[in-house]
Amino acid sequence: MRIERIKAFIEEKELDGVLITSKPNLFYFTGSSPVLGGYLVVTLDEAMFIVPELEYEEARETSKVPVEKFKTGKELYERLSSLKLRKLGIEGGTSFSTVQTLREKVGVEEFAAIDEVIKELRIIKTPEEIEVIETACKIADMAMMAALEEISEGKREREIAAKMEYVMKMNGAEKTAFDTIIASGWRSALPHGVASDKRIGRGDLVVIDEGALYRHYHSDITRTIVVGSPNEKQRDIYYAVLEAQRKGVEAAKPSITAKELDTIVRNVIKEYGYGDNFIHSTGHGVGLQIHEWPRVSQQDETVLKPGMVITIEPGIYIPKFGGVRIEDTVVITENGARRLTKTERELI
Repeated sequence: MRIERIKAFIEEKELDGVLITSKPNLFYFTGSSPVLGGYLVVTLDEAMFIVPELEYEEARETSKVPVEKFKTGKELYERLSSLKLRKLGIEGGTSFSTVQTLREKVGVEEFAAIDEVIKELRIIKTPEEIEVIETACKIADMAMMAALEEISEGKREREIAAKMEYVMKMNGAEKTAFDTIIASGWRSALPHGVASDKRIGRGDLVVIDEGALYRHYHSDITRTIVVGSPNEKQRDIYYAVLEAQRKGVEAAKPSITAKELDTIVRNVIKEYGYGDNFIHSTGHGVGLQIHEWPRVSQQDETVLKPGMVITIEPGIYIPKFGGVRIEDTVVITENGARRLTKTERELI
């Protein structure tokens, strides 16, 4: 079905073929993910996955598309030239140097972007994809519980991150979905405060943002705690974020747009008086990449549909004081949204 949609695009745009090279898309269309990558070529008549010789045996075992191999770049370009790809569909992220090489060595004369077709396919997850993402979320929940148990006064942020990565890998993750964020004290006001050597202090807000990569799919979860008893301001911003996040999960459903969902969440933060301190979008799609479609922001009018997997992650960040973020990965269902990350949210 996925390859057939590409062929329909080729016919519609009167192309000679499509070339796909990014690893997430290669896996999506072939089921194979060689370390050195490869070249998926689709024409109206056939599809072939061309890989370096040392990746051939693995690709042949895993690919749903017929596999060919090449030893040298010259051999690869000769094979591509033989297909007479004068008008070629490519991914928007294809590098300028690759485009120039395709012109000079393959004879491509005209290019067309295929990103919208790939987005159309990947934005709606199949039940099988959702099952894998749900497992990635369960692993992330295990890591989060380990962090909540491990965090204490005097511990270094990196120590907590290391324990979480260990728990993920021991429970089936390939690796972390992204660099784990453990941001304590003043650093909790940094939305991307990757774990550092800072020691956690009593009274610190601690933002924990992490995810697991499982069978090529990502998960994403954030929780915030206070080491010791929260002060009045910490409690105030925490419950503002918690209410915004809960209302976002409740509002997420088919027919609402990503922009409308962002507005609902953002308005709660504004009502608490912290609108200027919510400095990022409400969320993003999750799947073969940690950030994909849709963007839950004021710039995205995408209508939510069943099968979309997104995050809902409002935050408040006050420089030199600290910050709070609460995030879940959710799947849009026929009637609403279902949380795939399930660690307790009311932690203060």
